[in-house]
Amino acid sequence: MKFSTRIGIAIALCMVLPTLSRAQKVERVRVEKSDEPVEIFWGEHLAGMATVETLPARNLNVTIMHNFGIVTDEPLQNFFGFDFGPNVRLGIDYGISDNWSIGIGRTSFDKVIDLRSKVALLKQTKSGSVPLSLTLKADAALTTLENSRPVQDDLGYLLALPMARRFGETLSLQLSPMYAHFNSIAEGSGQNKDLFALGVGGEWHFSRRFAVMAEYYPVLGERNPGTENAFALGLNIETGGHIFQLYFASSQWHTEQYIIARNDESFWAGDFRFGFNVNRIFSL
Repeated sequence: MKFSTRIGIAIALCMVLPTLSRAQKVERVRVEKSDEPVEIFWGEHLAGMATVETLPARNLNVTIMHNFGIVTDEPLQNFFGFDFGPNVRLGIDYGISDNWSIGIGRTSFDKVIDLRSKVALLKQTKSGSVPLSLTLKADAALTTLENSRPVQDDLGYLLALPMARRFGETLSLQLSPMYAHFNSIAEGSGQNKDLFALGVGGEWHFSRRFAVMAEYYPVLGERNPGTENAFALGLNIETGGHIFQLYFASSQWHTEQYIIARNDESFWAGDFRFGFNVNRIFSL
């Protein structure tokens, strides 16, 4: 099956599955009205990894994702990485329904524009009738730097299937199988058009307003030369309408296909950078 056909099927699923998911939700409510879904994570993403959460219907999330240079690279002279050019992603996500959200964003590095869609297939319930949450995410990213290549050569895609569970009142854990595809790579670079990874993420809530988060991206099988598995560790602060996220991460990228394809720093070797995300949610 051609890759374009597989992408077409994935997009069709993202359009059809919200309807099926809504129908399943209605059926569950008819059976037991008190069987409400569990909020596993505070936001739609950790440092960069998408969570199982989707925005409620008619809610808008405006996101600023921002990171700097390596903290340990001549820290006093470079002011702990702040003197290096930052990578910034500005994004907007909208909840079409309680189970389906769409979004668009732009990253300053390589002037990447990305379109994404998330569909909640399952939602963990308070009664335990559904033991975990399962979401399908599809993402298409386009590099808009001026070059002589056809537009299709600058496209990269991601399919992910985050699955997560909240344990008690404090701990949330997630596994996220990921498949990334790039239409074109530099000839002779040794890079791969297709990459697989298993994202691992978690959030530990130690108060009503604060939580520690972490994410890890082990690449499965062949990887791009010189790359390392990305890691991030941070603090989430929930203030009602805002979610602030402060973190240290090895990767300078904000979208998953680039995190697993281009991260060339090792967190454990001291190659980490400071970053922050600001999420402002509006009810429309």
